[in-house]
Amino acid sequence: MNGFQLIHQKVNLNSFFSSKKKLLQFQKVIDNLVFGFAILGFLTIFADIGDHRGHWDSFFDVVYRSTLLVFFLLFCFRAYLNFFLFKKKREKWLVIVELAFLAVLLLSQTITGLFESLASREFLQLGIFVIFAVEISTRSLQLERIKMNPALLFVFSFLTIIIIGAFGLMLPLSTVSGNFSFIDAIFTSTSAVCVTGLGVVDTGTYFTRFGQNMILVLVSLGGIGVMTFTSFFGLFFKGETSFKNQLIYKDFTGEDQLKNVFSTIIKIVAFTIGVELVGAVFLFVSLSTSDFNGDIGEQMYFAFFHAVSAFNNAGFQLKAQGLYDPILRENHFFQTVVTFLIIFGGLGFFISFHIVESMRDRIKIRIRQWLWGDQIKHVPWVINFNSRIVLRTTAILLIVGTVLFYITEYNTSLKEHGGVGKWLAAFFLSVTPRTAGFNNIDMATLTREGIMVTLLFMWIGASPGSTGGGIKTSTFAVATMGIFNIARGRDHVEFAKREIANESLLRAFIVISLSLIALGLSTLAVGYFNPEISLDKVVFECFSAYGTVGLSLGITAELTTASKAVISLTMFVGRVGAYTLLLGFLKKAVDTKHYRYPVENVIIT
Repeated sequence: MNGFQLIHQKVNLNSFFSSKKKLLQFQKVIDNLVFGFAILGFLTIFADIGDHRGHWDSFFDVVYRSTLLVFFLLFCFRAYLNFFLFKKKREKWLVIVELAFLAVLLLSQTITGLFESLASREFLQLGIFVIFAVEISTRSLQLERIKMNPALLFVFSFLTIIIIGAFGLMLPLSTVSGNFSFIDAIFTSTSAVCVTGLGVVDTGTYFTRFGQNMILVLVSLGGIGVMTFTSFFGLFFKGETSFKNQLIYKDFTGEDQLKNVFSTIIKIVAFTIGVELVGAVFLFVSLSTSDFNGDIGEQMYFAFFHAVSAFNNAGFQLKAQGLYDPILRENHFFQTVVTFLIIFGGLGFFISFHIVESMRDRIKIRIRQWLWGDQIKHVPWVINFNSRIVLRTTAILLIVGTVLFYITEYNTSLKEHGGVGKWLAAFFLSVTPRTAGFNNIDMATLTREGIMVTLLFMWIGASPGSTGGGIKTSTFAVATMGIFNIARGRDHVEFAKREIANESLLRAFIVISLSLIALGLSTLAVGYFNPEISLDKVVFECFSAYGTVGLSLGITAELTTASKAVISLTMFVGRVGAYTLLLGFLKKAVDTKHYRYPVENVIIT
């Protein structure tokens, strides 16, 4: 008989509750208390880090120890409930691990010399942060309890991370000067979470390593989606979820099969981490240690930072001149790796999965043929309708963009490159405006024609289900095909022996209309608040913000507080989508009518 069974015999909570309903209510109270104290502990860590002079050290120590003690008592109740009343296998082992972890931390604080290495404040903070992360993750698998439109839930998840990130960047530990204004923090946090890359300060010199890591975390959360990230860990800790929760996450992930929703989430996170690590290795190899004063650690961090930023189409860079910096300007291998990371991140996870799986199958066949002499089998590349549109549109944009930039920038921004380098630089220019934001040229030298092409590409953006923004390649393709088919007198749109649904065509035109409205309003507002800045630069900045690109003609730092707020809002709308916002706020406001009025034609010329 173990200790838990002995406690169960002595104290049986079933005798205190007349029904299982009340027992479930008691469990809900315990869960809410744990979650509340987890948030309190997390906020205390933030305040403690911000108190760089150490005036409140003794107070924070008391709060940390008290919070851990409360956690331990609440987890004892939770362990009892999970072991004997609800018998949840995965959760009971999780709570045992948490109890053991808390017991070790508490003993290290009370008994001198025992677990002495764990008695530091840093480990207290780590313990509270781990519990906070576990609670947030497991709560993400209980979305069915939240009576909110999934579209609004998606929007508010981004808002929450932006606000938390802003306060994190305002901490003295985050910046070299120890001072960062609220509006600048909101702007930078929004730019990171919305994977834009616009910045009012130089990321490499203004922020400390802690601040740069904070930006990387915000970029990662914003790139794959806050809900995707938390649900991944929630599934790991909890091991199960409800059918209703699967329906909610089905909308977030874009997965067609309900049974594959959470396996898709695991694949997205694993694929993201894998591609970023592989990209970081290639970027590290392309760099010279001498450019970092022989510091290999600094070289590794530089490669990893740019790999994460590139795959998430974020555009944050550690050099003030970006990839136009002297050590990177002629490093075409580095720029090519960044280019392919951007393309992979911008294609969308499902298409990237399919490409990687097809390449893996073909490599396996070649290896088997080489080692064992197996006969080569034809592996068809089966591609669905949406992927076909995205891949074909992406290929056309890359080819056309490369040629256009090569022609328009030949004697200006590409003048210093020669031969193949000029074509590689032009190819990079055709990739980065579509939501990435890396610059391998001096943006101030762009020709007027180059600026127009860049504006178009920033507006189109990446593909659906990707880390990028913009109106998306599929929207642009469907709308373009619709225009040509209507001009030819056809009443429907066809592509690849399929007819595109009228609903998709209507949605494409709605997305385009909303984007133009948002761009018009933001341009009007920034032009009003900064009348001294020329219109072409204002338009470029607003397009870059809405497309979550991050390219600028050098006016970001000159923006007034009001203009920074407008650009922040534009980045947010561009990332979550104007259509998503409209759907979230109006879906329940409009009553469904079970009748239709007579149809009339409107004269449109």
